[in-house]
Amino acid sequence: MADNVNESSSNSVFSSILGVLRNRYFVLGVIFCVFGATILYMTAALQFSGYQRTISASSEGVSRQYTVSAPRGDIIDANGIVLASSREVNTVMISNAYMENADLNAMCLELSYLFDQYNCTSESELDEYFGVEPFRFLKSEEDIRLWQTDHNLFDLDDCAQGVIVTFSDNYVKTDPQVFFLYLRQLFEVENSYNDDEAYRIIRIRFQIFKDNWSFQTGTPVEIATDVPDELVTLLNEQNYHFMGIITARMYRRTYTPSAQLSSHVVGYVGRISQESLATLANYGYSNDDLVGQSGVESQMERYLHGTSGISTYNTWTTQGQEGVFFPSDYGTDAQRGATVQLTIDTNLQRVGIEALKTYIEDAKNAEIIEQSGYKTANAGAFVVMNVNTGAVLAMGSYPNFDPNDFVLSMYGDENAEEQLEYYLGLGEYEDITAEDMPLWNRAIMSQYAPGSTFKMCTALAALEMGIISPSSTWYSCDSPIDIGGWTFRCLEFSNGGHGPLDLNGAMATSCNIYFMRLGVDTGIDNIDAMGRRLGLGEYTGIDLPGEIRGVRASRQTKIRLHEYEYDRTWFPADTAQSAIGQFDNCFTIMQLCRYTAGIATNRLVTPYVIDNVTSADGTVLYEGRTVSESLGISEPNIEAVRFAMRCVVTGTSYWPGTAQDIFSDFPVDVVCKTGTAETGYEEIRKEYSNGLFVCYAPAEDPEIAIALVVERGEWGSSTAIIARKLLASYFDVAPTRAEQMLDTIPITGDDLGSAEQTEPVI
Repeated sequence: MADNVNESSSNSVFSSILGVLRNRYFVLGVIFCVFGATILYMTAALQFSGYQRTISASSEGVSRQYTVSAPRGDIIDANGIVLASSREVNTVMISNAYMENADLNAMCLELSYLFDQYNCTSESELDEYFGVEPFRFLKSEEDIRLWQTDHNLFDLDDCAQGVIVTFSDNYVKTDPQVFFLYLRQLFEVENSYNDDEAYRIIRIRFQIFKDNWSFQTGTPVEIATDVPDELVTLLNEQNYHFMGIITARMYRRTYTPSAQLSSHVVGYVGRISQESLATLANYGYSNDDLVGQSGVESQMERYLHGTSGISTYNTWTTQGQEGVFFPSDYGTDAQRGATVQLTIDTNLQRVGIEALKTYIEDAKNAEIIEQSGYKTANAGAFVVMNVNTGAVLAMGSYPNFDPNDFVLSMYGDENAEEQLEYYLGLGEYEDITAEDMPLWNRAIMSQYAPGSTFKMCTALAALEMGIISPSSTWYSCDSPIDIGGWTFRCLEFSNGGHGPLDLNGAMATSCNIYFMRLGVDTGIDNIDAMGRRLGLGEYTGIDLPGEIRGVRASRQTKIRLHEYEYDRTWFPADTAQSAIGQFDNCFTIMQLCRYTAGIATNRLVTPYVIDNVTSADGTVLYEGRTVSESLGISEPNIEAVRFAMRCVVTGTSYWPGTAQDIFSDFPVDVVCKTGTAETGYEEIRKEYSNGLFVCYAPAEDPEIAIALVVERGEWGSSTAIIARKLLASYFDVAPTRAEQMLDTIPITGDDLGSAEQTEPVI
């Protein structure tokens, strides 16, 4: 009975179990449980397996990626001619492959010979401080001490005088031979290598050493550039042999020959400073970035720089394929910088630079023949501007420079390094550079006494104050003449003077006595106010770095510039000299061009050299056009000054104009003024005065204005030939005899107002 009960119970349980197994929900539950168990097992495996440890090591130690610099945006001229661009170059980098020191040194030596064989540029910042054959330091002892005591580099201790320093101690090495031995020990370069081989190894090891933190954490270190494709192929094919070696494509700034013509406008790039990095780090900049150092390269840095990308890499190591394998399409692409288009016309720029150089060369040749003993023309600047918009069509400063030298010098180009020494005034070039100032944009960074080019300002002040009128402009040029205890003479007729002159005759002959007397009657306060109104001695607002403000002669300026009370007192003779563009008046050539354009239009523009900035997709990011402001000068008064300036070319019934020989046959009516300005060094240094010239054209419906200076150019009337060449290029006028007149004796004018002091009168 019991057996039957047990059998019945067993059958019941079996039937129940069989029922459950046949239930589809149970089956699904089992399947889910199996999957869940599998997932749990795999998670545990990942948590404790070597694969997980590899991921951790990779994220903490070897990131297997590097930053790809973005191609810097192009700079083009008004006609689309490329001035600056980015060239793609092959680069060799070395990453941490966990090699034994001896093996790493052997590979570095092999790479060094390969770089020579394939004419690559081997990278090493050691070359900036240390050289061999013979062993020598390349910087001052102070710089070497700072370099060796840098806590982030060698971290050596400076020692007291008299301490004997060896290569094996931790003191600064001022003996280059001892320092070389110290480097051999630092990088464990075996004695089996001779000095040349050791130095080859040390150069590459130093690159790793200075970026050791990056190297240890997986960021490759650049060791060579300009690598030909053949060597890239060899290194990639033998990547198991050259462990840790990575080849990549980077970008290098390059400038066309046209950029040298506009070098002060375009500017140049250089390694980022720590000060700049502190400001720009938040925008993705790094220690290795190149940034604009001057000109448009600096002004538009944030547009030109672009956005860096990230590239992954895989390499052979002594530990096998270290870390996670990164597919080559991982990472982010670098974004090219925007294109900056200038208002500069390269063709016009070339004409101006060549005309300026020719003038200087001819002046030097003439001085050789004449042997006067005076220093003659050596430098200058010019600006050509659209009078209606302020667009700068040409801006030249000479001597100039080649922006490529700043890039090439970073990669060991000896000629570029030599040029850099000249640009920066290092060593034997100190005195030459101090005079030439090739990096100095004379158009906006130098100030010059305007000389007779200021006389329009004096005339406008007198007309606006009613001292003279357009129809009544007579003053007598009597020479010599006493003004406030100072004796002034007419340069043309020192004993007698021109006699009675109207504004037209005075402007045509550039008579100083006329404008001195007119200025005294007008008053310095009114002349100063007109100068400010015309933008003289004020920032023009041009979109380039480094512009200076200049100085305008006034009572306040004299007080500011002089220490003693007597020297701060304003005298009538001060007004007389200020009225002809001397005394404290000092303006930039850009200001003189803007002022001339203002006379042409009765409006004041803001000059600009950047026309627009466009992104890679064609979006306009920036436009440089500006709005002009009315000068508000009475139209009859400003027209009277324009007509008088025109007489500088046409002359009057009685007097020739100081620019008549240059422009009398020019088919476009030119309105101009010559100027010869004393520097105060004529007798002290035995050098000529500066020659200046300003003009606009055509006389009716003006289009462009020009201002220029030739330092030690002697006569403003002579320098007018430079403006003629610029005007001929702009208006497409064929060359004529007048353009060859550099040796023509200038018309006497621009009286320097040599003075004999008797007694100052307040």
